[in-house]
Amino acid sequence: MTKNSLLITIDSVRLDVLSDDSFPIISTLRDNGDDFGKTFATGPGTTPSFPAMLTGTMPLSYGGLGPLTEERPLLSHRQRQAGYTTGGFQCNPFLSRHFNYDVGFERFEDYQNPLMGIATKVFPRGVEINNPKLRRIDETLHITDFIKKTYQLIKGKPRPYVSADVITNDAIDWLAETESPFFGWVHYMDVHHPCFPPETYRKQYGVADVTQTEVSEWYSDLLRNPETLTEEEIHKLKQLYKAAIDYTLEQIARIITHLKESGRYEETLIILTSDHGELFGEFDQYGKPERMYDELLRVPLIVSNGPPYLEEATDQLVSLLDIPPLIHDTLNLEIPSGYEGQIPGKDAPRKYIMAEHEVEGDIIVGARSEEWLYEGDEIHNEHRLFDLRKGKFEQVSVSEHPEAEEVKSAVLDRLDTLDVDAHDFVDAVDNDVESRLENLGYL
Repeated sequence: MTKNSLLITIDSVRLDVLSDDSFPIISTLRDNGDDFGKTFATGPGTTPSFPAMLTGTMPLSYGGLGPLTEERPLLSHRQRQAGYTTGGFQCNPFLSRHFNYDVGFERFEDYQNPLMGIATKVFPRGVEINNPKLRRIDETLHITDFIKKTYQLIKGKPRPYVSADVITNDAIDWLAETESPFFGWVHYMDVHHPCFPPETYRKQYGVADVTQTEVSEWYSDLLRNPETLTEEEIHKLKQLYKAAIDYTLEQIARIITHLKESGRYEETLIILTSDHGELFGEFDQYGKPERMYDELLRVPLIVSNGPPYLEEATDQLVSLLDIPPLIHDTLNLEIPSGYEGQIPGKDAPRKYIMAEHEVEGDIIVGARSEEWLYEGDEIHNEHRLFDLRKGKFEQVSVSEHPEAEEVKSAVLDRLDTLDVDAHDFVDAVDNDVESRLENLGYL
């Protein structure tokens, strides 16, 4: 009988890097569960992806990107209401208590220097100002350079993320002192660039000589001026990415070992996934552009100790939206009406998945079926249709393919529904920013 649930997420992991059996913990989880090879995130980044996994809702619903609103049906809150002990462990500033991701967790560790949560709330895409209102704020307060320097100074790291072993240690300590039933969430940032795993793993992948400074500089150039990097430097970045995945998976293995040794493994629903992928030169792009490519949206999803009906859906289209209702159904809990996902293997197979993102109030929405991908891109004022049949990825004329009308209509309907609601978040930040900066000693 399943008593507990544990959601394990790794930032920035593409599906294809876990496609083989070279990672022991992946093989272990697959042997005891179901591997969904057609799982898609709800957006090409952390902020448009995590609302799906932790609230069961699309990212641009409920006011759009930014702090989670009270109206969203939080998975953690519902679990706690049902009598489960809840714990969350993560160090991504966008998922911190400043974005309300702590709500519903009795114990929540986000390892944030207070500045970092505020900085990412003031600058929703990190420390880059991509909104006219925020630019006007910065013209008056002149804090951008200060925040960027602070990113570099915290613990001497290029980015303020604690390593996977710290998160694993705390998660295991929490599990050891927590009785069933429980709901836990553990998120790792080590695969997020700039990657710099421990030396042991860098040696295994032939990049032990690379310095932290080089990694940070290379990744910055990769996003802004990739033509300046040599093939060797790009190769080393790829090796560091793989090494970081290897390191993170071995830390996850420690959690699984603890559950087995404490006799709770078989009674715990374990879900392993990622929030998005990463481009390494595909389509002549790098990082996480606002597009709906498979390399960005297609992520691993392995569910261990899940219900038998999951086996029927391993070859079906699955969305990260489906995680909250799956957890509720597995634990025999009532599924909130606000969840927008469905239960793989129990509900009818999806005809397509949806994904979306927003930049400066402009939206891109994608719908992907087995055969077609349609992008309604208001960021670049383009609508695009891609033919995916027979393994192709070919842009084709929208007017010449009426058989793709279903995905096109889904995108257009979503764009009409949204009507650029995401402006609300900017207004909220504008009204609050001065007092927050004063509290941090800026003013």
